[in-house]
Amino acid sequence: MTLKFEKMESNKGKELINLLHRFYLNRVENYYNFKGEQLTRFAWANNKKVRIYGIEVYIDVVGGHKGFVSFATTSDTRNEVLLANGYLETNNPSFSRYVNEKDRINWLVSKQLISKKLSKNILPASLKVTFGVFDGVDAVQSEAWMNQWVDKEYDSTLSVESMPKPIASFPLSNQKYFVDRYHFNDMLETINNEQFTDEFNQCLCAYNNQKWFLCASGLGSCLEHLLLIILQNYAENGFDTLKGLGYDPTAASLINNLRKEPINIDTRQERYIRLVFKARNAVSHYNSGYTSKELCDLMLTGISSIFNDYYRNSVEKYKEEK
Repeated sequence: MTLKFEKMESNKGKELINLLHRFYLNRVENYYNFKGEQLTRFAWANNKKVRIYGIEVYIDVVGGHKGFVSFATTSDTRNEVLLANGYLETNNPSFSRYVNEKDRINWLVSKQLISKKLSKNILPASLKVTFGVFDGVDAVQSEAWMNQWVDKEYDSTLSVESMPKPIASFPLSNQKYFVDRYHFNDMLETINNEQFTDEFNQCLCAYNNQKWFLCASGLGSCLEHLLLIILQNYAENGFDTLKGLGYDPTAASLINNLRKEPINIDTRQERYIRLVFKARNAVSHYNSGYTSKELCDLMLTGISSIFNDYYRNSVEKYKEEK
């Protein structure tokens, strides 16, 4: 029978989630001194959310027998703590023979105490058997857990970035980078174009799985699509911004039409847009992982900037007139 997870009592849950998050961010920001785009290494940095799970289990040790198999998954909505009691189900030699956290999770799955779907979404770096975190809010234990979680996330990305990216089947099973979705939700909701949203989400999926070449190629197409949407918005307001684009507009023709009224991009603005497109062509399977990631970060930032600088004007400028 599958264990039932319940939200931790509101006050205690809020206290614990805030404590854990504070320790997590302290490790990221004050120990590793990471900021900005470097925070994509970490699942719980910036505005990203997680669900913290604690499964009470029997631990066969002298001096105490209660512990928690603890882990986290990403969340699109909120930070929260979910608890389940599997003490009776794990009070046996079959479970106790395992000391490795992954083996314990596999045992819980094999006994159908937790679902395969949940186990596949576990952030590997977060997995740990803890004592005193959920039943006593032990600050020392909580900090040790968060430090280990952050350290493992950092270590997992080092190996990715230190060598050329091998050609492998898509997707990878373990996510090592975490785009701050909150940063892009406003853009996708404002544009409200189903095709663009689907294209962009696929790029984020490639990014999260370190498929830099796929990500860069897709982001190049997204940028072309975004520029076309901007030009279409102006055309709907009577401007001649679609003339000469043809059936299958290229990046060059799209940029050329951005020079027209009423957009009138200048030379510096044009160079910036071309720079973002050039980043797409610079990503290679033979670049180091770090170099390719930086180029994808540049493209993500570029798309966000072009949205803020050009898309918003293409719709907001004429709202009052309508």
